[in-house]
Amino acid sequence: MSLKMQFVKCTLCIILYVVVCTFLLRIKQSFDITQYRDSVLFTNYNQAKQKCTVISRIVTKPINLEIKLLERDEMKGESINLEESAAVLQQISNTCVKYNLKTALIKRHFLYNFQHKSMYCWIRKVASTSFTKLFADMKNQPSTRNYYREVDSLAPRTLKELQLISNDTKIFKLLVVRHPFQRLVSSYRDRIEDKSKYTAQAWIYAEKIFRFTRPKLFHSNTSTGNFRQKVFTRDKRLKIVPTFKEFIEWLLQSSEEDDVHWARYYTHCALCNIRYNYVLKLDDYTYGQINYVFSKFRLDKSKVYFPKLEKTRGGHTNFDITCQYLANLTEDIILKLYERYKIDFEMYNYNLNQYAHCINKSV
Repeated sequence: MSLKMQFVKCTLCIILYVVVCTFLLRIKQSFDITQYRDSVLFTNYNQAKQKCTVISRIVTKPINLEIKLLERDEMKGESINLEESAAVLQQISNTCVKYNLKTALIKRHFLYNFQHKSMYCWIRKVASTSFTKLFADMKNQPSTRNYYREVDSLAPRTLKELQLISNDTKIFKLLVVRHPFQRLVSSYRDRIEDKSKYTAQAWIYAEKIFRFTRPKLFHSNTSTGNFRQKVFTRDKRLKIVPTFKEFIEWLLQSSEEDDVHWARYYTHCALCNIRYNYVLKLDDYTYGQINYVFSKFRLDKSKVYFPKLEKTRGGHTNFDITCQYLANLTEDIILKLYERYKIDFEMYNYNLNQYAHCINKSV
């Protein structure tokens, strides 16, 4: 083989070697780029996922509430939005911070059932009789019809137990409220105005109200008798009933501790010490909400007797009835009444303006 042919052969081999190496290098670079891109995408995905998790925790942490956006009502097919309740729970927390409120835990104000992992704070004239009956049923306890005494057997055994329950995240804690003005009118109608029965409130507070509004009733003589004889029957029912305006005027100037029928919610249910899981507003509740509460109480609604929540002997105190009673008050009295219950209004996002047209300017 000539020298020239050998040179050509070597040159071709070198060219071929360079081409093959270049081709292999490009394949390797392409593979490395793909790996890098996939790695970056995976890293970005994980970072985004972590950010979403952090955001989720930030949103739910302030109210410590497990939120489901929609719950289907098994009975009527209605949906329930728990975001509303979450907003109220957050508002309660904000109001406690705003006014730096500290409220005491009172054992007797709470009903508790260990088996059903449920706790409830009763508030008079806010379906408390119905819920007391429900907790008695949950405990298989025969109803005595004396719901005021029954709460003692359904309450936590000790204050220490109540404190432990309050901090236990596995216990479902329920709060039931209604518009403060509606509750106030309902309390007056049932406990003072209804003279067909004896009530402790009429017996105790009628005298205090009349001492402020009608002092002449305490002037005794042989023909009219003393105050008790003028105002009460022999079985302690009222013969002379304080008007709603008299009741409110006395209440606004009273410095004594409130009766449980018109005590402010936040003082009665330790709102600033307990993180409730759900707020049921009695003003516009739905069967879907009741079913949700039943599910959290671990109850079969078909097996538990639960009377209609607004049912009372004097009839339901709704917006229209409340408006009729408020019409007997001056604008100044209503504003003072609002100030008295201002924290309750703020905590549950209730509105004073909805009753503005009820005010009788001529009173």
